[in-house]
Amino acid sequence: MRSLFTFLLLAAFSTAAFAQFQIGFRAGYGFSDLRADSELDIVADQFENASSLSTGLYLEYAFSEVVSLRSGLELSRRGTTLNLSEDLEVFGASLPFGASAKTRFSYIDVPLQVQVHLPTEGIIKPYVFGGASFGLATGGNIRTTAKAIIEFNLMTTSIDLDAINYERFHVAAVGGLGARAQLAPNFSAFVEGRFEQSLTEPYDVPVIAAKTGFKGLNFGAGVAFAL
Repeated sequence: MRSLFTFLLLAAFSTAAFAQFQIGFRAGYGFSDLRADSELDIVADQFENASSLSTGLYLEYAFSEVVSLRSGLELSRRGTTLNLSEDLEVFGASLPFGASAKTRFSYIDVPLQVQVHLPTEGIIKPYVFGGASFGLATGGNIRTTAKAIIEFNLMTTSIDLDAINYERFHVAAVGGLGARAQLAPNFSAFVEGRFEQSLTEPYDVPVIAAKTGFKGLNFGAGVAFAL
């Protein structure tokens, strides 16, 4: 019993010695599309990815030199591009045959992920991370474009999320890898890539009676300050 107590005490002191809180900023660019579900196979050729941006506050709490918990508050977009093969109504907007409807939904996301660092002697430390992201949809729009010699914008229409009964709460599984450079004792910079896939199904597919979620690839960079 005494040895167990000693072990737990040492473990607690070890965790406290390594515990470090970091706060910073992350920005990213990537692509979003519909999740690959078998129900969508018959219309898969009508959908393409849409560009997406993300930006927000980065938070990390290190339990040791190897393991940390990361979170934050992020503004991001998810969506897809539908190439119209007929005149169609998409989320309340009437769109013409031959156009491309780029649908994007804005979210406030709170990630909650475990990050594992590869301990190295140099200033560059690779890492992997995985976990979940919890989001709340705040708005959306449809950008309708057509292409002659170049692509040009026909119109942009706002989407009333309440009118279409859009499922605002969003949960996604997230995984990625990156590298951090320790540029000063209390300052670091990082680059990373991540993949996410929706676990919820907020998107009501316009051309068939089915709902699905999103998948996305995002490349980001940021800075963090140790407190």
